[in-house]
Order: sequence, then structure tokens, then C-alpha cells
Amino acid sequence: MENEFAKNLGQRIATRRKKLKVTQEELAQKVGVKHPQIISQIERGEREVKAWELAKLAKALFIDVADLLAKGDLAVDQPVLWRVLPSKDREIKEALFLKHCKEYALLEDLSGSTRPRHFPQRPADPKSIDFRNVPKLADDIRREFGLGERPATSLEKTLEDQYGVKIWYDDLEEGSAASTIGDFGPAILMNRREAPWRRNYNFAHELFHLMTWTSIPPIQLQEDNTLWEKIEKIANAFASCLLLPADSVTAQVQEHAKENQIEYSDLIGIAREFGVSTEALLYRLLSLRLISKDTVDSILSDTQFRKMDRTTMSASWWDPPALPERFVRLAFVAYQKSRLSRARLAQLLETTLSGVTEILLGYDLNEREVHEKINLRSS
Repeated sequence: MENEFAKNLGQRIATRRKKLKVTQEELAQKVGVKHPQIISQIERGEREVKAWELAKLAKALFIDVADLLAKGDLAVDQPVLWRVLPSKDREIKEALFLKHCKEYALLEDLSGSTRPRHFPQRPADPKSIDFRNVPKLADDIRREFGLGERPATSLEKTLEDQYGVKIWYDDLEEGSAASTIGDFGPAILMNRREAPWRRNYNFAHELFHLMTWTSIPPIQLQEDNTLWEKIEKIANAFASCLLLPADSVTAQVQEHAKENQIEYSDLIGIAREFGVSTEALLYRLLSLRLISKDTVDSILSDTQFRKMDRTTMSASWWDPPALPERFVRLAFVAYQKSRLSRARLAQLLETTLSGVTEILLGYDLNEREVHEKINLRSS
């Protein structure tokens, strides 16, 4: 019986390792065992796995210990839809992202947080959808989500707080953004290295994929490159229409224009006000027929314009925190309710036991605060 358990465990470890495209030598280094042969013996069920080794194996393979110990086949991970496929370690990036999403959902449950409303889905025929559908769809979503006339200022917060989108940042070499939907709900992986206005655009782009996830399944897009390219262009158009509402943008341009001309500084100011890049603004003005393609090309190739644009960037730049603020707050609440051990809290916050307090204070959370309770009147 023990031999059967060891073989089952070893097979699951081997299956997960191969899925992540990790060699036995690499796994041995991550776990801290001296020789790759030890991993080979474990995978063949020829060696007993110690408790500390099992914990490290699970961590290195981005999987729960309970999943490694379960019987039967490993569960299939949710598909992740990338803007640009990473050239290396794609499987590991996806596994880490999905692990964070599952932990995020667990914290919602442990903290007693009410799950946000169901994420809306929009019917869309992948074969027949075209750019004519985009402006109305963007306007409908902007109203439904209550994003107002400057959607970029509230889009991320609305997705996270009102619709339960798990937003995670990572330092991505490539693949500027990715999205998925699983049992944990909708989620977006964002490139921490990109400019804030580029991230705003990516959020709007990924929103299109999330709300058409059922109608345009990611597997279908991954298997049909022509369809993928078409849908990506439509998602880009949706992002532009969502973040730059036609009436609002037109009104701003007209307000700043004099004798049917507008200065570079005003164009840049409008882009910053709407939270988009100047390039995105110019192409939106082109789609609204407010400027010509020649004008767009001329402006973008003008070194003076580029210099002016760069000098205004620092004032609008902000870096996302190391961990999502909502994620940390949920972990803190679960810990305060004694539903999370301090060791587990440290693990989730990616720190040591001694580093927990400093991490929490960085998010204005003081674990020494006394949380008073009040009596409610009986009915």
C-alpha cells in the first residue's frame, strides 16, 4: 500500500514537473537536494518523501501539497490568454499566476469577504464580429461599469473591487498582459515594467477578452492564428473606444483648438488627462476623423513632440505595489480573525515571520490595533 502511495505521488510530481518544463536537475536545486537522482527516485516511487521535501516540492512546482497527495490525475490548469507569448518560462509564469489567483480566492473566503458580482459576459460571434460593433459595446460597458468620462482613472479599481478581478503584477520580459477565468473568477496579469498609461490600455484590452471569454474561448484563439490576429485588433479598438469616449475627446480637442489648430502641449495634456499614451490619443483622433493619417505620422516622427512628451511623463508615473493592496488587506483580515496562521500569512506575503509587521505597515495595516466590537440592538 505504501509502495502504491509513493508511486502515485512520484507520478504526480513527474507530471507537474514536465508540464512546467523543469528538468530533474533544476527541481533538485529548487528543493535543495544534492543530486538529481534523488528526484528521479522520488518520481519512480523508490524513495520516501520527507515532510519538508514535500513542502518544498509543492512550492517549486507552484501547487498545493494537497493536490500532490490526492489520488487520480492532476487537475488541468485554466488556459491563460497572453497578449504576446513569453519566449521562455511561459509555463512557470502561468503556474505562478494561477497559484496567486487561487490564493486570492482563498483569502476572500477566509476573510469573510462577499464575492463581488458575477462578471458580465457579452455574446460575440468570433467569425462575424467586426469594428462596427466596437463603439456601442464600449459605450455600453462604460455605462454599466460606471466609469464616467475618464474611464482610465477608475477602471482598475472598478474591475478589482466591484467585479472581483484578481489583478496581479509581475516583471514580464515579454507578454505585456494576460488574462484568464477560473473557479477563482476573472484575473489579469499585468506587466509591472510598463508605463501607467500603457497599463491602462492593457486593462481595457484584457477586459474585452474577459467579457467575451465564453463566446470567444481562448483555446479557439490559440489554435487559429488568423482569428487571433483579428480579435486582437478588435480588442485594441475596444480599448481605444472605452478609454477615449468620442464625445468627451472631441469636446476636449475643440476646447483647446484655435483656428482649427491645436498645440503639441495641449495634445499631450489631453492624453495625460485621459490616462493614455499620446500615440493612442492620436490614433483615436484619426478614427474620429479629427486629424489625417499624414498628420499622425508627422507628429509621431517629430523629435520635438517626442521630447515634450517624455518631459511630462514623470509627473504621471506610478509603480504598483509589490503585492496587490486588496490581496494584502484580505490576508490581514483573515489573520485578525484567526483564520490564518502567522506562518501562512508570511508565506502569502512572500516574507519571513519577522518581516510580516514591516510588510503590513507598508500597506498601513497595524496588527497591534485593537478592533473594538459593538453591541447591536435586538429586533
